[in-house]
Amino acid sequence: MSELASEPSVAECLHPVEAEFVRFFVHLATTMGLPRSVGEIFGLLFASATPVAFDEVVARLGISKGSASQGLRLLTKIGAVSQVYIQRDRRTFYVAETRMRQLFSSALQESLRPHLEGNRRLVELLEETIDKNAETLGPSAEHFRSRASSLRVWNEKTLYLLPLLDKLFPLLAPFLPFNLFPSDSANESGSANS
Repeated sequence: MSELASEPSVAECLHPVEAEFVRFFVHLATTMGLPRSVGEIFGLLFASATPVAFDEVVARLGISKGSASQGLRLLTKIGAVSQVYIQRDRRTFYVAETRMRQLFSSALQESLRPHLEGNRRLVELLEETIDKNAETLGPSAEHFRSRASSLRVWNEKTLYLLPLLDKLFPLLAPFLPFNLFPSDSANESGSANS
């Protein structure tokens, strides 16, 4: 059986098709190191044909209000989810972003960039640790300095390339093998022309 089949089942309040969407995004979220609840929330919103209220997210997924609030806050921050207004309803409603270009761009700026910037300090700490232990490391110290230098260069190059990737992605998206939402490309190009 597949790995996915061994995962705990999603809330029983979901239609089996919705549950499969949720399972897909849970797998994606956990692969990216995000909490399971983030994948569950995005999967539910992505599968929904209509905006979903906060209390419905909690009830249908069987997650706590705290997890739902944190997950929706993160997804909103990275541009994967938007709040929408429903006339004569005081509740907060959410919809999923389905344009891959927008998701990719937001993920780069809100998720990857802060980690890469944080890596600068981690590399500095690594280099300081090597320097403090240079005597005990002996000839290995130079090897470790070289490796730490490689990490610094990789990190800086990736930070330098992020804006370029962000600009290139819309041009390359139609040709990439992981174009997850091909039906939206027609909608995007149609809206771009209007």
